[in-house]
Amino acid sequence: MDSPADVRLSASRKGAICNIYVDGKTRFFAAADRLPQGQHFVWAPSVDEQKPEALPFAQNSKLWDGGAAVILTCSGPTDAFELRLWIDGSVEKIQQDARRPLLTELMKKYLDFAKEQTGCGV
Repeated sequence: MDSPADVRLSASRKGAICNIYVDGKTRFFAAADRLPQGQHFVWAPSVDEQKPEALPFAQNSKLWDGGAAVILTCSGPTDAFELRLWIDGSVEKIQQDARRPLLTELMKKYLDFAKEQTGCGV
């Protein structure tokens, strides 16, 4: 596993990544990035090919069978910024109809944790 202990992002620490490996292969990936407010972001075509839908709790978000992503505008304690969160994983052993609900729940928990860690909304 490659992972920082937290996602306390700041103007000087702009990103954190977590990889969980099983048998030498990445089975779970999570990333958090702190971007300048208003930075233009374009969803990758590979995401749109997955027939994504929006998450019910995040306006600028995508959910697909193998992952989820959120871009959130934050007002921090010292400045405003964009918070980009991404999760992706190996889902081949999860029933097709259970994938998106599972990833929705996981992203909600990750978003709540990341907002607290980054001071988003403080």
